[in-house]
Amino acid sequence: MKRIFLLAFAFISLNIAAQKLHESGKYVDVNGVKLYYEIYGEGEPLLMIHGNGGSFSCFENQLDDFSKHFKVILVDCRGRGNSGYQKGVELTFDLQVEDISLFLEKLNIPKTNFLGWSDGGIIGLLLAIKHPEKVGKLVTSGANIFPEGVVHFDDMKKEAIDLDNNNTNHENDLAIDLNNLDLKYPNLNYSDLNVIKSKSLIIAGDHDEIKGEHTLKIYESIPNAQLAILPNISHSSLIENSRLFNEIVLNFLMH
Repeated sequence: MKRIFLLAFAFISLNIAAQKLHESGKYVDVNGVKLYYEIYGEGEPLLMIHGNGGSFSCFENQLDDFSKHFKVILVDCRGRGNSGYQKGVELTFDLQVEDISLFLEKLNIPKTNFLGWSDGGIIGLLLAIKHPEKVGKLVTSGANIFPEGVVHFDDMKKEAIDLDNNNTNHENDLAIDLNNLDLKYPNLNYSDLNVIKSKSLIIAGDHDEIKGEHTLKIYESIPNAQLAILPNISHSSLIENSRLFNEIVLNFLMH
Protein backbone atom coordinates (compact mmCIF):
# COMPACT_ATOMS: atom_id res chain seq x y z
CA MET A 1 0.00 0.00 0.00
CA LYS A 2 1.35 3.43 -0.89
CA ARG A 3 1.91 5.87 1.93
CA ILE A 4 1.72 9.68 1.94
CA PHE A 5 3.31 11.73 4.71
CA LEU A 6 2.21 15.31 5.44
CA LEU A 7 4.66 17.19 7.63
CA ALA A 8 4.80 20.78 8.86
CA PHE A 9 7.77 22.87 9.91
CA ALA A 10 9.17 26.40 9.85
CA PHE A 11 11.13 27.88 6.97
CA ILE A 12 14.89 28.18 7.48
CA SER A 13 17.05 29.76 4.77
CA LEU A 14 20.63 28.73 4.07
CA ASN A 15 23.00 29.56 1.23
CA ILE A 16 24.74 26.74 -0.62
CA ALA A 17 28.50 27.21 -0.94
CA ALA A 18 30.83 25.30 -3.23
CA GLN A 19 32.86 22.76 -1.31
CA LYS A 20 36.60 22.93 -0.80
CA LEU A 21 38.81 20.06 -1.86
CA HIS A 22 39.02 17.53 0.95
CA GLU A 23 42.13 15.47 1.62
CA SER A 24 40.10 12.31 1.05
CA GLY A 25 38.67 13.56 -2.25
CA LYS A 26 39.54 11.80 -5.50
CA TYR A 27 38.97 12.10 -9.23
CA VAL A 28 37.86 9.45 -11.68
CA ASP A 29 37.90 9.69 -15.49
CA VAL A 30 34.42 9.13 -16.86
CA ASN A 31 32.95 9.84 -20.28
CA GLY A 32 35.60 12.42 -21.21
CA VAL A 33 35.57 14.37 -17.91
CA LYS A 34 37.10 14.04 -14.46
CA LEU A 35 34.45 13.64 -11.78
CA TYR A 36 35.37 14.67 -8.24
CA TYR A 37 34.02 12.58 -5.37
CA GLU A 38 34.37 11.95 -1.63
CA ILE A 39 33.31 8.92 0.43
CA TYR A 40 32.34 8.85 4.11
CA GLY A 41 31.18 6.11 6.46
CA GLU A 42 30.74 2.38 6.00
CA GLY A 43 27.94 -0.01 5.16
CA GLU A 44 25.50 -0.09 2.26
CA PRO A 45 26.40 2.51 -0.38
CA LEU A 46 24.29 5.66 -0.63
CA LEU A 47 24.98 7.86 -3.65
CA MET A 48 23.87 11.48 -3.27
CA ILE A 49 23.48 13.73 -6.34
CA HIS A 50 22.99 17.51 -6.19
CA GLY A 51 20.85 19.89 -8.26
CA ASN A 52 21.48 21.95 -11.39
CA GLY A 53 23.76 24.84 -10.43
CA GLY A 54 25.18 23.49 -7.18
CA SER A 55 27.64 20.88 -6.00
CA PHE A 56 27.53 18.08 -3.46
CA SER A 57 28.15 20.63 -0.71
CA CYS A 58 24.35 21.00 -0.66
CA PHE A 59 24.32 17.79 1.40
CA GLU A 60 26.49 19.20 4.18
CA ASN A 61 23.59 18.89 6.64
CA GLN A 62 22.97 15.26 5.68
CA LEU A 63 26.52 13.95 5.74
CA ASP A 64 27.01 13.38 9.47
CA ASP A 65 23.66 11.67 10.01
CA PHE A 66 23.75 9.51 6.91
CA SER A 67 27.39 8.43 7.19
CA LYS A 68 26.62 6.86 10.56
CA HIS A 69 24.52 4.27 8.77
CA PHE A 70 25.73 4.19 5.16
CA LYS A 71 28.78 4.45 2.97
CA VAL A 72 27.95 7.91 1.63
CA ILE A 73 29.27 8.70 -1.84
CA LEU A 74 29.23 12.36 -2.86
CA VAL A 75 30.04 13.29 -6.45
CA ASP A 76 30.03 16.56 -8.37
CA CYS A 77 28.29 16.24 -11.73
CA ARG A 78 30.14 17.42 -14.82
CA GLY A 79 30.61 21.19 -14.97
CA ARG A 80 29.77 21.65 -11.29
CA GLY A 81 31.85 21.83 -8.12
CA ASN A 82 35.31 20.41 -8.71
CA SER A 83 34.41 18.21 -11.69
CA GLY A 84 35.44 18.81 -15.28
CA TYR A 85 33.38 20.34 -18.08
CA GLN A 86 33.31 19.60 -21.81
CA LYS A 87 32.61 22.69 -23.87
CA GLY A 88 30.82 21.89 -27.09
CA VAL A 89 29.24 18.70 -25.72
CA GLU A 90 25.54 19.16 -25.07
CA LEU A 91 24.67 18.74 -21.42
CA THR A 92 21.76 16.32 -21.14
CA PHE A 93 20.35 14.10 -18.43
CA ASP A 94 21.05 11.00 -20.51
CA LEU A 95 24.72 12.02 -20.65
CA GLN A 96 24.85 12.52 -16.88
CA VAL A 97 23.09 9.22 -16.23
CA GLU A 98 25.77 7.50 -18.28
CA ASP A 99 28.39 9.44 -16.30
CA ILE A 100 26.99 8.11 -13.04
CA SER A 101 26.58 4.56 -14.35
CA LEU A 102 30.23 4.47 -15.47
CA PHE A 103 31.29 6.20 -12.24
CA LEU A 104 29.74 3.38 -10.20
CA GLU A 105 31.49 0.81 -12.36
CA LYS A 106 34.84 2.54 -11.89
CA LEU A 107 34.31 2.42 -8.10
CA ASN A 108 33.25 -1.26 -8.26
CA ILE A 109 29.83 -0.48 -6.81
CA PRO A 110 27.34 -2.80 -8.54
CA LYS A 111 24.30 -1.42 -6.70
CA THR A 112 23.63 1.62 -4.53
CA ASN A 113 20.83 3.42 -2.72
CA PHE A 114 20.24 6.81 -4.30
CA LEU A 115 19.31 10.26 -2.98
CA GLY A 116 18.89 13.01 -5.56
CA TRP A 117 17.83 16.61 -5.11
CA SER A 118 16.19 18.51 -7.98
CA ASP A 119 18.16 17.64 -11.15
CA GLY A 120 19.86 14.96 -9.07
CA GLY A 121 16.43 13.41 -8.55
CA ILE A 122 15.88 13.39 -12.31
CA ILE A 123 19.18 11.54 -12.71
CA GLY A 124 18.00 9.05 -10.09
CA LEU A 125 14.72 8.38 -11.87
CA LEU A 126 16.49 7.90 -15.20
CA LEU A 127 19.14 5.67 -13.66
CA ALA A 128 16.39 3.49 -12.17
CA ILE A 129 14.77 3.25 -15.61
CA LYS A 130 17.91 2.68 -17.68
CA HIS A 131 20.01 0.71 -15.16
CA PRO A 132 17.54 -0.79 -12.66
CA GLU A 133 20.10 -3.33 -11.46
CA LYS A 134 22.26 -0.50 -10.11
CA VAL A 135 19.64 1.22 -7.93
CA GLY A 136 18.54 -0.04 -4.53
CA LYS A 137 16.17 2.30 -2.72
CA LEU A 138 15.51 5.60 -4.50
CA VAL A 139 14.80 8.99 -2.92
CA THR A 140 14.08 12.10 -4.99
CA SER A 141 13.38 15.59 -3.71
CA GLY A 142 11.97 18.24 -6.04
CA ALA A 143 12.35 16.26 -9.28
CA ASN A 144 10.41 16.71 -12.52
CA ILE A 145 10.14 14.51 -15.61
CA PHE A 146 9.48 17.17 -18.27
CA PRO A 147 10.30 20.91 -18.32
CA GLU A 148 6.71 22.12 -18.06
CA GLY A 149 6.51 20.47 -14.64
CA VAL A 150 8.43 23.48 -13.29
CA VAL A 151 6.32 26.32 -11.86
CA HIS A 152 8.39 29.17 -13.31
CA PHE A 153 9.13 27.62 -16.70
CA ASP A 154 8.39 30.88 -18.57
CA ASP A 155 10.82 32.77 -16.32
CA MET A 156 13.50 30.23 -17.20
CA LYS A 157 12.96 31.02 -20.89
CA LYS A 158 13.44 34.75 -20.24
CA GLU A 159 16.60 34.07 -18.25
CA ALA A 160 17.96 32.02 -21.14
CA ILE A 161 17.44 34.96 -23.50
CA ASP A 162 19.19 37.33 -21.08
CA LEU A 163 22.14 34.96 -20.72
CA ASP A 164 22.49 34.68 -24.50
CA ASN A 165 22.31 38.44 -24.96
CA ASN A 166 25.05 39.00 -22.38
CA ASN A 167 27.48 36.34 -23.52
CA THR A 168 29.73 38.33 -25.85
CA ASN A 169 32.92 36.92 -24.26
CA HIS A 170 31.52 33.43 -23.59
CA GLU A 171 31.52 34.08 -19.85
CA ASN A 172 28.04 32.60 -19.59
CA ASP A 173 28.64 29.42 -21.59
CA LEU A 174 28.26 27.04 -18.65
CA ALA A 175 25.27 28.94 -17.23
CA ILE A 176 23.61 28.75 -20.65
CA ASP A 177 24.26 25.01 -20.84
CA LEU A 178 22.79 24.49 -17.38
CA ASN A 179 19.76 26.64 -18.21
CA ASN A 180 19.19 24.82 -21.50
CA LEU A 181 19.43 21.49 -19.71
CA ASP A 182 16.30 22.24 -17.70
CA LEU A 183 14.55 24.08 -20.54
CA LYS A 184 14.86 21.15 -22.94
CA TYR A 185 15.06 18.07 -20.73
CA PRO A 186 14.04 15.56 -19.48
CA ASN A 187 11.31 14.42 -21.86
CA LEU A 188 9.67 11.52 -20.06
CA ASN A 189 6.05 10.46 -19.92
CA TYR A 190 4.46 9.42 -16.64
CA SER A 191 4.05 5.91 -18.04
CA ASP A 192 7.84 5.67 -18.43
CA LEU A 193 8.05 5.52 -14.64
CA ASN A 194 5.96 2.34 -14.48
CA VAL A 195 9.06 0.18 -15.03
CA ILE A 196 10.90 1.45 -11.94
CA LYS A 197 11.45 -1.49 -9.62
CA SER A 198 13.21 0.34 -6.79
CA LYS A 199 11.33 1.07 -3.62
CA SER A 200 10.98 4.85 -3.98
CA LEU A 201 10.31 7.91 -1.84
CA ILE A 202 9.18 11.05 -3.68
CA ILE A 203 9.65 14.26 -1.67
CA ALA A 204 8.56 17.84 -2.43
CA GLY A 205 7.64 20.99 -0.58
CA ASP A 206 4.13 22.37 -0.88
CA HIS A 207 5.73 25.59 -2.19
CA ASP A 208 8.15 23.72 -4.41
CA GLU A 209 9.46 24.88 -7.78
CA ILE A 210 7.87 21.70 -9.11
CA LYS A 211 4.11 21.79 -9.63
CA GLY A 212 2.24 19.84 -6.97
CA GLU A 213 0.16 17.88 -9.46
CA HIS A 214 3.33 16.94 -11.32
CA THR A 215 4.93 15.51 -8.19
CA LEU A 216 1.72 13.64 -7.37
CA LYS A 217 1.62 12.06 -10.83
CA ILE A 218 5.27 10.98 -10.51
CA TYR A 219 4.44 9.27 -7.23
CA GLU A 220 1.32 7.61 -8.66
CA SER A 221 3.28 6.33 -11.67
CA ILE A 222 5.99 4.50 -9.71
CA PRO A 223 5.02 1.11 -8.26
CA ASN A 224 5.84 0.64 -4.58
CA ALA A 225 6.41 4.38 -4.07
CA GLN A 226 5.86 6.58 -1.03
CA LEU A 227 5.19 10.33 -1.05
CA ALA A 228 6.20 13.03 1.44
CA ILE A 229 4.82 16.55 0.86
CA LEU A 230 6.33 19.04 3.28
CA PRO A 231 4.05 22.00 4.12
CA ASN A 232 5.43 25.54 4.33
CA ILE A 233 8.59 24.55 2.51
CA SER A 234 10.02 25.38 -0.89
CA HIS A 235 12.36 23.54 -3.26
CA SER A 236 15.18 23.19 -0.72
CA SER A 237 13.65 20.95 1.92
CA LEU A 238 16.97 19.26 2.70
CA ILE A 239 18.40 22.67 3.62
CA GLU A 240 15.40 24.48 5.09
CA ASN A 241 14.77 21.78 7.70
CA SER A 242 17.57 19.26 7.47
CA ARG A 243 16.68 17.61 10.78
CA LEU A 244 13.22 16.57 9.63
CA PHE A 245 14.38 15.80 6.09
CA ASN A 246 17.08 13.50 7.46
CA GLU A 247 14.61 11.76 9.75
CA ILE A 248 12.21 11.06 6.89
CA VAL A 249 14.87 9.81 4.51
CA LEU A 250 16.71 7.68 7.05
CA ASN A 251 13.47 6.09 8.22
CA PHE A 252 12.70 5.19 4.61
CA LEU A 253 16.17 3.87 3.81
CA MET A 254 16.51 1.79 6.96
CA HIS A 255 13.09 0.08 6.95
